[in-house]
Amino acid sequence: MIIARTATHLASELDALRFKNGSQRCVSLVTTRGEFHDGHGTVINAADTVSDIVVVAVAPEPNQKNGNVVTASEFQDISFLENHSVDLLYAPAEDELFPHSFEFMIGVAQPHACDVVDVGAYRLTQHLKIINTVLPNIMVWGEKNFVEFHSVRQMINNLDIRTQIQCVPTLRHADGVAVSSAAESMTAAQRANLPILYETLNNVAHAIRTGARTFSKLEKTARLALRGAGLDIQYFKILDEDNLGAASEKTTTYRILGGVKLGDISVSDSIGLTL
Repeated sequence: MIIARTATHLASELDALRFKNGSQRCVSLVTTRGEFHDGHGTVINAADTVSDIVVVAVAPEPNQKNGNVVTASEFQDISFLENHSVDLLYAPAEDELFPHSFEFMIGVAQPHACDVVDVGAYRLTQHLKIINTVLPNIMVWGEKNFVEFHSVRQMINNLDIRTQIQCVPTLRHADGVAVSSAAESMTAAQRANLPILYETLNNVAHAIRTGARTFSKLEKTARLALRGAGLDIQYFKILDEDNLGAASEKTTTYRILGGVKLGDISVSDSIGLTL
């Protein structure tokens, strides 16, 4: 696996892979924030099935300036990726993506119903710069980050970027909890309360499937169930999956979102429903 820290290094290495043996090969891109787990592995494996070359880009957090220093966390990430079918890791520092003189930021309009999980201009601009650097044929996402996936898809469509984008199902534990670094960092007591989030999402989906259409009442009932289980609710929304606006009588494809907090750990999850 090749590791690139700069756009220039990435371009030279990727061009050699992309045009190997005189023919152009398909490139896929997976973006993450590091702290890899089996959920990321599922997305990477999906990318490998639809492309010849898999690029994983770790989007830096604000004020991250590691340069070429490999941190302990990054060392674990590299070991994880080497055990999957990753051809190239792009791991820039923040000042590589956003030089001191950089002032441009891009955003997409978020429906009012989805404002509690706004992706933000900083994150979207990160994705845009990474896409422009990699020039992938396809970008692959995990369904758990559906709102971010939707925002990036909208940005790609708005800017006529020639990259396909697809979403793969969330990897879950036997009790339904989405595999995530947040879930792994919880105490046993916190983790024991977490399955209620997925259960509540499914209960709401079942209610809609069987004819319930008073969405505000369904959201209120869901929040009561989560609060009764001792979870601190950040949001619970029933949205139209096509535009992430509020669900209506005309909606046929739903996205049900839930965000909770246990102690100081935030956890989000979502499921889709098509009627």
